[in-house]
Amino acid sequence: MTISQSPKPSTEDSSESSTAQNLGSHTSANPSNSSDSSNNLDNSDNLNNSAKINTVNHPAPGKPIMELSGIIREFPAGEQTIRVLHDINLTINQGEMVAIIGQSGSGKSTLMNILGCLDQATAGDYKIYGQSARKLDADQLAELRREHFGFIFQRYHLLGDISAKDNVAVPAVYAGMDTEARTNRAEKLLTDLGLGNKVNNRPNQLSGGQQQRVSVARALMNGGDVILADEPTGALDSKSGEDVMAILHDLSAQGHTIIMVTHDPKLAAQAERVIELKDGYVIADYQTEHYKHTDKKPESILGEHRKSAFGSFIDRLLEAFKMSLLAMRAHKMRTLLTMLGIIIGIAAVVSIVGLGQGSQQQILANISSLGTNTITVNDATLEATLDAAIMMTT
Repeated sequence: MTISQSPKPSTEDSSESSTAQNLGSHTSANPSNSSDSSNNLDNSDNLNNSAKINTVNHPAPGKPIMELSGIIREFPAGEQTIRVLHDINLTINQGEMVAIIGQSGSGKSTLMNILGCLDQATAGDYKIYGQSARKLDADQLAELRREHFGFIFQRYHLLGDISAKDNVAVPAVYAGMDTEARTNRAEKLLTDLGLGNKVNNRPNQLSGGQQQRVSVARALMNGGDVILADEPTGALDSKSGEDVMAILHDLSAQGHTIIMVTHDPKLAAQAERVIELKDGYVIADYQTEHYKHTDKKPESILGEHRKSAFGSFIDRLLEAFKMSLLAMRAHKMRTLLTMLGIIIGIAAVVSIVGLGQGSQQQILANISSLGTNTITVNDATLEATLDAAIMMTT
C-alpha cells in the first residue's frame, strides 16, 4: 500500500459556492422542489420537531456494509430520559467517503459510536456486514472493532511511554499478529505517511500533525476496512489539516470506507456524501460533486500472520511486561517513590506484627514467674470443700 501526500481535491469557486448552498439549504434530489425543501427545513422547529429528510438514490460503489433501521438512542437523566437520536435510517456502502455534519449536541458523535460498535442503540436495528450488532456479545463486538474498524480521534490518544512504531503496532498485538510482521507493517505504514525517520520517536517528540498521522497509521494497522474519524483536523493547523484530509482521500481511493464526523461545512464538502444531523434527526443526505464509483477493497492483513491462541496470549503478556518496564524507565522518580512507599508499608506491617507478638510473649513470661499457674481439682478435694461449706451454713 502506498499513500501519496497529494493535496486535497481542488474545488472551483463556483462549485464551492454550490456546495455551500447545498449545506445551507439541504437541496433536494428534485431541483424543482429545492425551494420548498429549504422552506420546510427552515420551519422544522415549528413542525413539532418532525424533521424533513432529503434523500437521494446513491449508486452503490460496493455492497451495503452498514444498515441502520429505526435507530433511537436515549440516555437517562434522573427520572427522565433524553432522546439523542430519533429514528435514524441509513445505509452506507463499501468504499464511500461520508461526512456526518451537525452542530454540537446534534447527535453526530453518538451516531459514530453506534456505527463503530462502541455503543448500542436503545431501539432499532444496526447491521454491520449483515450481522445485527444487538445479537453480538462483548467479545464478538471487540473482535469486530479490532479487525474491521480503525478509529481516528481529535485527540490522538497515543501512549506517551512508547515509540511511534510501537503505538502503531498496539492493535496488532491484540489481534495476535506475529512480532516481525507487525513491526514491519508499522514501519511501512509510518513510511507511507511520511514518518519514516520518526518511527522511534515518542509522541512528545512529534508535532500535532505528525501525531495525527501516527493515529491514522494505527487505525490502518489491522486493515481498517472502515475508518471512523471524529473531528480528525479539529486540533490541527490548516496545513496539517489539509495533509490529513489528503490522506483520507487517498485511503478512500484504495477502497476504505471513510466516515468523518465534523461541524465544518468546508471539510464536509470534500466528502462524497454528506449526512446532516439536527437535534438528533437526519435532515439532509446528499451526494457532492466528488462522488465516484470504485470497486477496490482494502488489502487483507491479519489472516496470513495470525498466531495461535496460546501464542497470542503469551505475546500479550510479554508486551504488557515490556510496556511496564518502559513506563518504569520513563518515570524513574515516580517508580522510585512508588517502590519506597511499598517498602515502607511492608516494613511497618512487619514491625507492628513483631511488636505485638513480642509483647504477648513478655506478658506470658511475667505470669509464669508469679508461681504455679495450674490448679488441679480432684473428687476428694471437691467433696471436702462442699462438706465444710454445708457445716458452716448450718
